[in-house]
Amino acid sequence: MGPVVVEHKLGHKDGREIPVRITLGPVKEQEGMLVSGAIRDIKGRNRSEGALQASEIRYRRLFEAAQDGILILDFASGQIVDVNPFLTNLLGYSRAELVGKDLWEIGPVKDISPSRSSFADLQDNGIIRYDDLPLETKDGRRIAVEFVSNVYTVGGTRVIQCNIRDITRRKHAEEALRKSEEQLQQASKLEAVGRLAGGVAHDFNNLLGVILGSSELLLGDLRAIDPRRRYVEAIITASQRAVSLTKQLLTFCRKQVSSTLVFDLNSIVRETGRMLPRMIGEHIEMGIVLSGEQAPVLADPTQVQQVLMNLAANARDAMPEGGKLTIEVANWEMKQGGGEPADVAPGHYVTLTVSDTGAGMSPEIQSRAFDPFFTTKDIGKGTGLGLSIVYGIVKESGGSILLNSERGEGTTFRIYLPRAKEEIIEQAAASRVPDESLRGSETIFLVEDQSELRHLTHRFLQGLGYKVLVAGLPGEAIQIAQQFTGKIDLLLTDVVMPGINGRALAQQLRPLYPNIQVLYVSGFDDQTLEQDVLDTNDAFLGKPFFLRELAVKIRELFSKPISASYNQKKKTRAS
Repeated sequence: MGPVVVEHKLGHKDGREIPVRITLGPVKEQEGMLVSGAIRDIKGRNRSEGALQASEIRYRRLFEAAQDGILILDFASGQIVDVNPFLTNLLGYSRAELVGKDLWEIGPVKDISPSRSSFADLQDNGIIRYDDLPLETKDGRRIAVEFVSNVYTVGGTRVIQCNIRDITRRKHAEEALRKSEEQLQQASKLEAVGRLAGGVAHDFNNLLGVILGSSELLLGDLRAIDPRRRYVEAIITASQRAVSLTKQLLTFCRKQVSSTLVFDLNSIVRETGRMLPRMIGEHIEMGIVLSGEQAPVLADPTQVQQVLMNLAANARDAMPEGGKLTIEVANWEMKQGGGEPADVAPGHYVTLTVSDTGAGMSPEIQSRAFDPFFTTKDIGKGTGLGLSIVYGIVKESGGSILLNSERGEGTTFRIYLPRAKEEIIEQAAASRVPDESLRGSETIFLVEDQSELRHLTHRFLQGLGYKVLVAGLPGEAIQIAQQFTGKIDLLLTDVVMPGINGRALAQQLRPLYPNIQVLYVSGFDDQTLEQDVLDTNDAFLGKPFFLRELAVKIRELFSKPISASYNQKKKTRAS
């Protein structure tokens, strides 16, 4: 008979119970067979077993509540032994669908070709890590995760624990940061282009000023029946288009402020329509439908022309295999409670509609069509600025733009510009000063460093009856002003010149001629100059300008009252 082992609790004198292990067994002695017993205190062992049980409970709770996915694999076979709830929820599988399967059999990694070799590396090296592993859910979605696997021993058995962290949000944040950096780089490029464009436009506008002015003077010397007039008129028309293109470049680079006036939208569409065929290509048919009556709007005609060209370019890109582009102008009234379009307030409008028969846009693309830097074109083939500029110009003009498009059905942009009110139209008509009122007898001091433009302007002003003093540089102008004893009524000066700028020149002349009027001209736009040189209330005329524009601007300045102190100070100086 072998020994008998029992566990029991013995009572201590103080009332405590002590767990013990009692071993009883036969012992042969001289006296015969005896029973031998041993009692061992086992309370320490029970504490260890209790600690182990508590540890297992804590681990299980951590395993169940972890906010990362956890897979437990058999080291030898790679079969899944256990999986926590976070991972089953993340992937859409039940626990039963995962436990017992090989790691490379299930959806998350079945499309990863080197799965078996990676598992072999894990067995050899004890750890493997992927910083960006695409897992596939049960419904086919792809999830980016970090994947770390370690080998360790539990109760003499080697197992593999795979920790899986969902990094989808982080990937989205990284992508957003990448796009922001690209947009910042693009904005920096545009800023550099804008600065370059401003400098080029300054010189180019001076040249255009000479061409326009010379053509105007030449045209004025030719009789109405002279056949050469049509050649001069062609030069003027081409120069006007060059002026328009320069303004478009500056507008694109956010360097050109708007110059609003009343004009017939039909005329802008008609003029722009002559240039569009060369831009959109012969494979696209173009049709223009003008309003049967005048369509007056108060806006910047150059910017409206750019809107039309941007929309035409957008339509061209949507019809690589050919199609039809239709541009239509119409007068339209939105009545109170008229319903669609809801974004347009009641009132009278002139509509500009641009339609194409191209590929159309999905709802997702339509929702972002006017976002800056958003483009569906390949890298290098689009900035994502065209439609955002269109949107900005329309809103700046007080209008609305609506987009309607369907896949395979083409795209229509409809712009609603407020129709100019009758009193504004009448004021615009009244502002067209008759030629006889443009003449004058005042003294004008012309300071211009560009010799051809200086000579041209001098000749024109003399032809209108003005007395003209001329200087090429600010230093020369100061000397002439100090020596001149007569009255100078107006300083007509370029802004950017060698030495000091035009405003500094005006400040040096004011002590000599306190009430002198000042008109600044420049090939730079007034917004750029206001940031560095001019004040917003300074009289300014951007180059190139028509000579008639200059004459009208001068008469406007001379219509301002001259204070009595001016004559008093001039008498004191003359004496």
